[in-house]
Amino acid sequence: NRGDKMETSRLNTDSVAKQGKTKQLFLTLLFIFIFSVTCFSFITSEMFTVGSVIVEGNKYIEQDEIYKIAGIPENLNIFRLNTTEIQLKLKKDLRIADVDVTRKFPSTIQINVTERMPIACIACEYGFVEVDKHGIVLTAYKNLKTIHIPMLTGISLSGLYVGDSVEQPDIKQTLVYLAMLNEATLNQISEINLANNQQIVAYTNNAVQVRIGSMDRVEEKAKVTEEFLQELKQTNLAIEYIDLTFASPFIKFKQ
Repeated sequence: NRGDKMETSRLNTDSVAKQGKTKQLFLTLLFIFIFSVTCFSFITSEMFTVGSVIVEGNKYIEQDEIYKIAGIPENLNIFRLNTTEIQLKLKKDLRIADVDVTRKFPSTIQINVTERMPIACIACEYGFVEVDKHGIVLTAYKNLKTIHIPMLTGISLSGLYVGDSVEQPDIKQTLVYLAMLNEATLNQISEINLANNQQIVAYTNNAVQVRIGSMDRVEEKAKVTEEFLQELKQTNLAIEYIDLTFASPFIKFKQ
C-alpha cells in the first residue's frame, strides 16, 4: 500500500545518506593519512633544509669546523639529528672542555660550547702546535696561520702531537706566567723568547720589550706586566722596554 512504499523510500534515503557520510569520512581520513605521510616524508628527508643549528660560545674553533666535528650535513634536517650523538662527538675534541646541545621549539638545535683556551703557539718538527695553560697540545698545523696568542720562540718541540703534554720546565713555567694574564693583556703579547731561561723576553705587538728574566716571582711579574701593558695601551708612550728583573721595575723610554 501507499504507506509501505513511503516507509521503504524513507529507508532507502537514509541508507544512501549513511553511505554518503561513510564515504566522506573515509575520504577525510584518507586525506589526513596522505597529508601526514607527506609531512613526515618532508621533515625527515635529506633533500631539503629543515630548521637551523645555532653555535654559541666558540671563539677559536670556526662554526663550520664544529659542524664537521658534530657530523651536521650540508643539507640540514634537524629532525634527523640526534642531540646526544652531536654532544658525544664534540666532547671527543680536545679543544672543547664542555658542550651542551638542546632542541629549541619549533625547529632549532642550539650548541653551547666551552672551549679550552689556547695560550701559546710553539714550533715543532712538522709545523706548529697550540697548547693550553696545562701544556696540553690542543691543535697542530703545518703552516703558520694568523694567531692571536703569543709565539714561544728560541725553543722547539719534537715528538708531540694532539693530546700530548709539554714537559719542559721552562715552557711550563712560561705557561703559568701567561695563564695569570687576562685576555686583553695576552692579546697584546706577540712573542716570548726562551732562548736563555735567565733572560726571557716578551715582545708586544708594538715591539716593546718586557724583560722578564727568569721565571721567579712569576705572580708578581704577571701582575706588573698586566698593569704596564694596560697603561701603555691607554697612554701610547714611546717606550723601548720595561725590565722586571729588578724588585722595582725599570722603564726605558725611547730616545
